[in-house]
Amino acid sequence: ENVPLANYDDLLNIAHTATEFHHLFPDVSSALLLSCAKFLQKTIPPASAQLQFAIDQSGTGKEVTVLQLLSLAKDLPAVECSNCGNVECSNCGNVECMDGQGVGVDQFTVGMKLRVNKSFTYWGVNGGSFAGEVFTVKSVDKNDNTVHGTGGLNWFRIVYENIPTFRYSCI
Repeated sequence: ENVPLANYDDLLNIAHTATEFHHLFPDVSSALLLSCAKFLQKTIPPASAQLQFAIDQSGTGKEVTVLQLLSLAKDLPAVECSNCGNVECSNCGNVECMDGQGVGVDQFTVGMKLRVNKSFTYWGVNGGSFAGEVFTVKSVDKNDNTVHGTGGLNWFRIVYENIPTFRYSCI
């Protein structure tokens, strides 16, 4: 539980070592594998990304370890999306994420990733100069219904003509 993992090389090295010595130290090895599975689940949540991660390990000699981690991760409790707070289904691997959907007035939080809602002209045609940009919320004024963020996002309206001006950008 308290094993610090900084990257996927660490993940695979620790997990692979744990599997190699499982017969000698089953309790310690199981705890390490569980920690690695939690790291994998948290950092690579969608099932499709986990599959790609497994495919990328082909030929490394750690394929069995990766499959073992994925098997453990699938049985772990669901993880919340760090941006929108929705939960990923631990059964089918679908991320029931709000990515691309409008952000309501009461849903803004500091640190949230956003992009502009290009479906109307508040930002200009097809999102104007902000199209394709991802912003991070720095502060929200819910009394004034405005938001301030990174990348030139200076106090803009949260809703305009009853339409959310921003969409979640979770992926």
